[in-house]
Amino acid sequence: MASFNKVILMGNLTRDPDIRATGAAGMKVARLGIAMNERRRDRNGNIQEFPVFVDVDAWDKLAELCGQYLSKGRSILVEGRLQMDSWEKDGVKHNKLKVRASTIKFLPTGDRLNGGPQNRQDDQTGAPSPLEADPDDIPF
Repeated sequence: MASFNKVILMGNLTRDPDIRATGAAGMKVARLGIAMNERRRDRNGNIQEFPVFVDVDAWDKLAELCGQYLSKGRSILVEGRLQMDSWEKDGVKHNKLKVRASTIKFLPTGDRLNGGPQNRQDDQTGAPSPLEADPDDIPF
């Protein structure tokens, strides 16, 4: 059976990254939460926005960069794949679908999205943004 597992999401962080060391080697993982709005018509035909919340895991060097440069409210674009996490707690099995990030683009913030100053320095951290494309070129 053929399969394809790729996800591309753009949204805002719902919380600061939670960075942890895992396993014997102490590999880093950043746990992120992002929110997006889905537009659809309600029963009366009016367009409504419904929030969609997704958990994202970033590993290794990407996790360190997320911890260093990202904070709640920051816009990001995530590319990755879906991954099912399973665990047991108090004898009850739990499952959760999340995204394992392969790349995360730190998107411009503030007025830069609306044609404001195009200074390549990040508004909050002073670090350069890894985004190389003009925000108007993003196909969303």
